Amino acid sequence: MKKRLLSLIMIVLLLVLLLPAAFAADNVASESAEDFPYVLDKAGLLRDSVREALEETARSYSEAHHCKLYIVTLDDHTEFNYDVYEAAKGIFLHYDLGYGETREGVLLLLSMNERDYALIGHGVQGEAVCGYESSWLIEDAFLDNFRNNDWRGGFADYLDACDRQLTRLEDGEDISEGANIIVGDDGLEYHSYNQPGVKEKNWLVRMLTTIFAPLIAAFGTCATFKAQMKPPKEARHADAYLVPRSMDLRVKQDLFINRTETRTLIESDSGSRSSGGGGSSFHSGGGFSGRSGKF
Repeated sequence: MKKRLLSLIMIVLLLVLLLPAAFAADNVASESAEDFPYVLDKAGLLRDSVREALEETARSYSEAHHCKLYIVTLDDHTEFNYDVYEAAKGIFLHYDLGYGETREGVLLLLSMNERDYALIGHGVQGEAVCGYESSWLIEDAFLDNFRNNDWRGGFADYLDACDRQLTRLEDGEDISEGANIIVGDDGLEYHSYNQPGVKEKNWLVRMLTTIFAPLIAAFGTCATFKAQMKPPKEARHADAYLVPRSMDLRVKQDLFINRTETRTLIESDSGSRSSGGGGSSFHSGGGFSGRSGKF
């Protein structure tokens, strides 16, 4: 009797321990690649109407190119991985994202806690458009929007840039054309001041226009002012330095030679925050390629 009671207790405890794991497994299984949305806004940056419009655009581009384009926003990516790029890869792999057997896809992840982002590509097309130069061009399309908290514009520009690069890739064009990358002393890659397609000026010309030209202009201005100045004549009597009739005590007149103004700065209450951001790092390996940085 005791053995049966002990066995029954063990079975009940085992069921209690296994049921939560079973429910968790069902929840993870339900979030398969087919159920995963193109736009997953966990940070709540988008209104429902905007999110639905971006979802439809992403779906249209994905079906046209057989390469799925994803958008994911999080409050804090460190819940998944300390590195934002690895967090993006983990999401892609965990939910088995992408199109077809090669799982063609591109994913843009935004983490709002420290304003981090990651752009990753998987599969033949995904890795190609997220290669060294092409990922730079895609990044350049959305970063200016995100730095001004324009989420809708940034995501729309990201999707359009992916569509443009995938189309160029399918047409056999050079998808790296227009990239102009500058590597800083810190090892990060920064956007050039030159617009895509504009040839860099000769270094001597740049030096003359940025350093010597302002100095020459400043010297000319100072020389002009100096020529217009007239040296004062020395006066032999103190009366020459007095304001006329200012010492006549019979005249009631207040002369103010200085005025003090107090001004108060009015702070803007728009609530928007703009960040200058920084450089980005390129990553490649393990079936992925792409970039990460701050916005």
